Amino acid sequence: MINPILTVANVRLIEQQVNKILNSKSLSKDPEILSAVKGIAVAELKEKLPVATEEILRAVTQISDRTDAELFIESLKIYTIPFKAISEKGLQKLFRKDKKLKLPKLETIDWHGISYLSWADQGTHRQYIVIEKDGTFIALRGISQPQYYTKGICAICNQHGPVHLFTATVKGNEDRYTSYSNYICDDPEKCNAHVTDYKVLEDFVTRNLV
Repeated sequence: MINPILTVANVRLIEQQVNKILNSKSLSKDPEILSAVKGIAVAELKEKLPVATEEILRAVTQISDRTDAELFIESLKIYTIPFKAISEKGLQKLFRKDKKLKLPKLETIDWHGISYLSWADQGTHRQYIVIEKDGTFIALRGISQPQYYTKGICAICNQHGPVHLFTATVKGNEDRYTSYSNYICDDPEKCNAHVTDYKVLEDFVTRNLV
């Protein structure tokens, strides 16, 4: 029986390093340069991903082309701990203050492909984010502000691309409210594809809950 050891973010990190190697192959035919890039990729994985087996590390250096890479990443699913599937009732409990909560189409979600669940209600401009921490779901609700659409660095995945302002308002002492605004990816699916460090995601959510 195979024991899943990788998070979805771990798999994205491996995919990131594989892409670095393939990009290097397309830019240079110098074997020394390619060897150096492979060495850097393996070193980064060893540093950031101690659970990576020698088999995985060896496979990373043996990827020959995009098709090979896609097959390899697909093969990692059996080692991957998926995002814990949540039901509509579960989401309603997390966001119980929203009486007319608009829910995402849960049947279309690939739980092996996301580090967090997010969707928006275009009518109210509310955006919802759900993560897992220590076996518990943590919910964050904010206002998505498309009028502040731009290109920049996402606070969740740290990648450059189309982003919009996400503002969460929290209640503090003496009934005072504080708003926290961050730019995040306009497309949660693409953002999920770039999340390679789950700790950054956790920090983003918990920081906005303070």
